[in-house]
Amino acid sequence: MPKVSIETSDITFHFPLISDETFATQKLDDFQSLYNDSSADVIKNILGNKDHKNLILAIFSNSPYLTRLLFVHSEFALRLFNEDHNDLLNEELKFLDNALEDINNISDLMVKLRIAKAHIALIIGFADLSEKWKLPKITRALSDFAELALRLSVNFLIKDGINSGNLDHDYSSDDFSTNSGYVIMAMGKLGGYELNYSSDIDLIVLFDMDIVKYSGRRSPQDFFIKMTQKLVKIMSDRTADGYVFRTDLRLRPDPGATPVALSMEGAEVYYQSVGLNWERAAMIKARPIAGDIEAGLGFLERIRGFVWRRHLDYAAIEDIHAIKKLIHEHHSHRDIMLEGHDVKLGRGGIREIEFYAQIHQLISGGREPMLRIAPTCLALDALALNGKLSKEENDTLQEAYVFLRTLEHRLQMINDDQTHEIPFGEENLHRISKFMGFEFFADFEVAVIKRFNAVHKLFNALLEDTNQTHDEDDKTLSFPLDQYHPATLEAIETAGFHDAKKAYEIIQGWLVGRYRACRTDRARDILKVLTPEILKAFGKHSDPDNVLVKFDDFLSRLPSGVQLFSFIKAQPWLLDLLAQILGVAPFLSSQLSRNPLMLDAVLNAENFKKNSSLPDLQNSLDELLMTARDFQDILDLSRKWANEAKFQVGLQILRGSTDIIQSGRTLTDIAEVILSTMLFHVKNEFSKKHGTIENSSLCILGMGKLGGFDFTTTSDADIVLIYDADEMDVMSDGPKPLTVNHYYARLSQNFINSITALTGEGKLYEVDMRLRPSGTAGPLAVSFDSFNDYQHGQAWTWEHMALTRSRVIAGPENLKEKIEKCTFNILTHKGRDQENLLHEVAKMRIRMEENLGTENIWAMKQVRGGIIDIEFICQYLILEYASENQNILKRNTLKQIKTLTDEGYINQEKGKYLYQACYTMQTIQALLRLCMGTTSRDDDRPKPLLSALAERLECDIDDLEPQILAFQKSVLDLYKEIIEIPASNLKPHEPTNPIDTNKE
Repeated sequence: MPKVSIETSDITFHFPLISDETFATQKLDDFQSLYNDSSADVIKNILGNKDHKNLILAIFSNSPYLTRLLFVHSEFALRLFNEDHNDLLNEELKFLDNALEDINNISDLMVKLRIAKAHIALIIGFADLSEKWKLPKITRALSDFAELALRLSVNFLIKDGINSGNLDHDYSSDDFSTNSGYVIMAMGKLGGYELNYSSDIDLIVLFDMDIVKYSGRRSPQDFFIKMTQKLVKIMSDRTADGYVFRTDLRLRPDPGATPVALSMEGAEVYYQSVGLNWERAAMIKARPIAGDIEAGLGFLERIRGFVWRRHLDYAAIEDIHAIKKLIHEHHSHRDIMLEGHDVKLGRGGIREIEFYAQIHQLISGGREPMLRIAPTCLALDALALNGKLSKEENDTLQEAYVFLRTLEHRLQMINDDQTHEIPFGEENLHRISKFMGFEFFADFEVAVIKRFNAVHKLFNALLEDTNQTHDEDDKTLSFPLDQYHPATLEAIETAGFHDAKKAYEIIQGWLVGRYRACRTDRARDILKVLTPEILKAFGKHSDPDNVLVKFDDFLSRLPSGVQLFSFIKAQPWLLDLLAQILGVAPFLSSQLSRNPLMLDAVLNAENFKKNSSLPDLQNSLDELLMTARDFQDILDLSRKWANEAKFQVGLQILRGSTDIIQSGRTLTDIAEVILSTMLFHVKNEFSKKHGTIENSSLCILGMGKLGGFDFTTTSDADIVLIYDADEMDVMSDGPKPLTVNHYYARLSQNFINSITALTGEGKLYEVDMRLRPSGTAGPLAVSFDSFNDYQHGQAWTWEHMALTRSRVIAGPENLKEKIEKCTFNILTHKGRDQENLLHEVAKMRIRMEENLGTENIWAMKQVRGGIIDIEFICQYLILEYASENQNILKRNTLKQIKTLTDEGYINQEKGKYLYQACYTMQTIQALLRLCMGTTSRDDDRPKPLLSALAERLECDIDDLEPQILAFQKSVLDLYKEIIEIPASNLKPHEPTNPIDTNKE
C-alpha cells in the first residue's frame, strides 16, 4: 500500500483563547455579581490566578452552553477551580450510584440525572480546556456517566416492574437487573468508550425469553417495549433541568419494521441470515452496559461468527466503501476546504479514520483476535503492532484523530449542538479558531486542512490497495446472447486465446448465472468487472484455453461466488496464481473449489514463511483456539488452521520458493503441532466424564515420514500410542471411572477420531497405526512395558527398520525419555544376528515388490530404484552398524545418507549420487502429490506440470524421464550391491525375530 504522511503543524492549539474580550469581561462581571459576601473572597482569589481568569474568559467568549451551566450551577462552579477534577467526577458518580434507593418515581430520577449531567459536563469541560485530561480520559468519563445513567434507569424500571407484579425478582442478587433477561447494548461511540460532548447514545435493546420471568397480563414483548419507551423518555426528554442524552435505537435489526425492544432469538436469526456488512461493522463496538449483562455477553458470543468471519472478508470492503460513497454524495464532492466541512463525515474526517480501522478488522479480525478492539485509537495501535499499518501511518491517523475529535468537541461545546460542521462566516470561524487555541486564523486553517488531506490520502490508499476505487472508464466487456460481440471476440483473441468463440461462450455462461456461484446480481457484477483481468492473466499461460476450461469447471463447483470474486477484485494478482494452480495442479484446484477461501492464505505467505518454526506454529494455533467456544469449535478451527498451513506450504512448493528439506520439515511441524494440541484438548474433554489417572501419561510416537521430518501434503500420520502408569490396577477419578487399560484405549480412540473425523472444515489426517505392536490386531494404545517387551522379544526386522525413523512428538518428558531409551537400545543392540538381518531386509523388499511393485517410473516410492530402495539401504546399514557407531542414528533419510557417507559406510562418490537421487525423487514426489494427489498415472500429468518439474530440476522437459531413469538405475545398482547380492549368497534362513533378549 502506498505510504502517505504529512508534516503536522508545530503550532500549539490546546489552551483556549479569548475571541471577544469585551463580551467576556462583561459576562465575568455578571458572574461575580452572583456571589454574596461569603463567596466574594473565594471568587476573587480564583480570578487572581491568571490561568483561571483566562480560562473562564475564554469560556464566556466562546461557549454559551458552558456559560449557562456556570451561571445556573454557580456554587458548584467554585469547586471546579479549587478541587481535583478526578475527585469531583468520582464524587458525582458515586453520589448518583447511591441515589436509586431514595428515588420513588421517574420524575425524581430524571431530575437527579440531569443535575448530574450538568455537573459532569462542567467537570469534564474544565478538565479538558485546562489541559488536565487528554482525549481518552475525556471520552471515557463521558461514556462512564452514560453507562451509569442507563444502568440506574434500567434498574429503576425493572424494580418498578417487579413492584407492579409484571416481573418476578431473582432474590439471589441485590441487583434487580441480574437474571432479568433484559439488556441494553451500547453501540457506536458509547460502545467504544468514545462519547463526545453532544453524542447521541446508540443502543440496541434486547430481551431473552429463556431468562425473562414475566407474570403480567400483556405479552413480554409489549411490556419491554413500554419499558424501553420509558427509558428513552428518562434519557432524552428536555425539562427545565435539560436532558441527559439523546437516544437513538435505529441500529437495531431492520429498524423500520421491528419494535424498539427485540427478542434475542429474533435478533440472532436476523444477523445470521440477512445481517449486512455495515451491521457487522457496527457490532465491532457492541457491548452490554445495563440490565442483564451476562445475557448480553451470551448474545454477543452467539453472533460472534456473524461479526468475526473466519476467512478474509473482502466483500465487506465494498459495502463499507458504498456507505462512505453515500456519505460523500450527501456531503458533496467538493474539494476539502474549511468552511462548512464536516469534521466527522466529510473527506478526511473522523469517520474515515474509524473506517480505516474497521475495514482491517472486518477483513482479518476473524483470523486475528488481537484486532477485535472497539476503541478506534487502540484498534489502530493493534493494526500497527500486527504489521498492517506502519508506524508513520499510525502516528498520522492517531494525531489527526485526537485533533479532529478535539475540534468536534469545541464545536459542540459552543451551544451543546449535535454538530460536526465547521461554521461559515468570519466571526464564527474566528471564534472556533480561538477556542482551539490558535492565535492566528491562518494557522488554524492550515492545521485543519493538512489533517483532512492526510487522512483522506491514507483512506484512499487503503481503498486502492483493496481495489475498491471506482474508475470512471468502464473497461468491462459485453457478452450479448443473440450474437458474438466483435469487440469482445477481438479482446479475447488479443489476450492469447485460440478458440475465441468457445471462451466467449464460457464467460457468457457465467454472466447469465449458469452456475450457483454466479446466480446473484452482485456476484455477476463483480465477475463482469473482473473478466478483462481474467483474460489477461489466463492468456499469459502456455495453454490459456485449457486453463479457462478448468476455471469454468472450478466455478461450477463453488458453493457461492461473491466472497471469492471480491477477494480477487481486491487482489487481482491472485488470478496469475489461480492460472498456475488450474494449469499445473488439478488436486490443488479441487481443494480450492471445495474451500475457495483458502486463498486467504496467499496474503500471509511471506509472514507464514518467516513464522513457520515449531514454536511459531504452536503459538499461532493456540491463539486461534483461544476463540473456540466448545470442543466442536476446536475440531473445526484446528482443521481450518491445518488446511491453511498445508496450503501455504503447498503454494511454496508449487512456486519453487522452498525446497524439499524445508517443506518436509514445515509440513511435519504442522502435523506435530496438530497432533500434540489435539491430544491435549481430547484429554481435557475426556477427563470431564472419566477424570484422570494420577501418575500416568500418554505419548505419541511418530513413525515414517512423521518421524523422519519429510511429510508431504498428502501424507498419513503414522503413529504409535504408548501409555504408562505407576500403578496398573487403579481406576480413574471421574464420574464414570475406568481401569488404566480401558481408560487409555478409550482415550486413544477419541484422539484418533478427533484427527480423522470429517467436519465442515474437512479432516486433519488419515492415521496409520499398523506399526504398533501386533499391528491391526493389537490395542490402539499399548503400555510402555508391553511396547518394550515386544520390541525386545517379538518384533520383526521390518519393525526395527521402522524404528530408525521414530521419535516421540507429544507427551510428558519422563515417558518420552523412557520410550526413546527403549528405541535407542533396540537400534544399538549388539546381539543382533547380522546375517539374519540382511536376509530379512532382502526378503521384505521382495515381498513389497510382489504386493506393491510397479514399472511406472513416476511412482517414486515403489518403483525399483525408488525411495523405498533408498530407505532400505539406510535402514539396513543403521541396524547393522549403530551398535558400533551411534552417530549414524539419524531419522531423516537425507541426513541418514549424508551421515552414512561421511562415516564411511557408503562410498563417498556413490553416497553423494544417492543423496542427489533421493533429493530429486522426493522433490518430484512432493510436487506430484501436491498437484495430483495420490494418483500417479502417466496420462494424469498435464504438460504444464512436466514443464514445472523440468524447470525445478533445471533440465529440458525431454530430459526428465532419462534423468529419472538414470537415478533409479543407480539406486537399484547400489541396493543390489549392499543388500540383494550379499543376501543371495547367504544360506537359507528360517524366519526369526531380529533379537530376543529373553534368550540372552
